[in-house]
Amino acid sequence: MRAWVALFKKDFKLTRTVFFVGLVINLLVVLLTLYMEMKADHTLLIFLPLVVAIVLHILYVPIMVFISLKTEANQLHLWLHNPGPASTLLISKIVNGLMMLVISLLMLYVMSGLLIIPKFNLIEAYWTDIWISGLLIFLHIIVISIIIGVWVLFIWALYQFLKFAIGRWSWLVIIGAVIIPSWISVLLESTKLYSLVTKWGSITYNFPTFSIQPIQTYAGEYLYTFIFIIGLFFLSAWIVDNKVEV
Repeated sequence: MRAWVALFKKDFKLTRTVFFVGLVINLLVVLLTLYMEMKADHTLLIFLPLVVAIVLHILYVPIMVFISLKTEANQLHLWLHNPGPASTLLISKIVNGLMMLVISLLMLYVMSGLLIIPKFNLIEAYWTDIWISGLLIFLHIIVISIIIGVWVLFIWALYQFLKFAIGRWSWLVIIGAVIIPSWISVLLESTKLYSLVTKWGSITYNFPTFSIQPIQTYAGEYLYTFIFIIGLFFLSAWIVDNKVEV
């Protein structure tokens, strides 16, 4: 455990500059929102910078993972000689990016509340829907960010293997490794088998004060996504352990 904590601290040091810059950008976004509040007539328009900043957080984990892996690639011989398995090395990078993502989103969540409270005199029902919908949006952003981050791990691991195996043609294989599974996934999601596997455990989110239809998701879809993330992660770790050389 102590060795993993040391790895985690190292990954944090590799990405902390970008993390702190991101927090400063969050603060600037809030200041821009305050400025738009003074200038804009349309009430909802003032939250546009916050919405954009929140949505862009889906890139948080992949960016942190990429920065860390790019540094590791410059000293790959040292990294690969680490006595721990690749899964231990790679999970540290995912957890580091996830921690930074959660902190940044919480910062925006709190600041959004501080902006909304004095601007709107909302009844309790509105507040409940706003906070719950905000949490659900953040949770889904976190999941999407982790998925992209694991794809970055896989692409990096595959490239490190292929660049010595086939040289300059490795990027063609990398592109195919991204496009073909995505195409297969789209085809799979249109089949009855996919519906049978994922369309169970219905979860309905009702936001009556927003005047929108109930949002329905399925526990099966979340489980499918979780299995995909775990599978792609361990495939990346296996490639690093067994195929990557220096």
